[in-house]
Amino acid sequence: MPSIVRDKAIRSSEPRLEGTRITVRDLKRRVIDAEEDPHVVAGEYGISMGDLFGALAHYSEHRDAFEDDEREAERMRRDGGRQTRKLVDELRGENAGSTEDAA
Repeated sequence: MPSIVRDKAIRSSEPRLEGTRITVRDLKRRVIDAEEDPHVVAGEYGISMGDLFGALAHYSEHRDAFEDDEREAERMRRDGGRQTRKLVDELRGENAGSTEDAA
């Protein structure tokens, strides 16, 4: 059974199955969040059931850290969305002024 590893150069240092790019979060999202059949998920990724359940056990043991990361990622997405809307609004305001000047 491969161990769970991290590498800054692979998948942004997300915990993953050694020798693969499959993250613990990938497996958690499909099996726990989406309630997909673990046998199907393991088959699609080409991993053993032991590997899959080992990754889910790792998630369970470190659940608080995973949930903290997910909350932080969601906060960053919201902040990024706000910043994008603000920039778009500013650009629209600038464009509106330039079309009025041209008239």
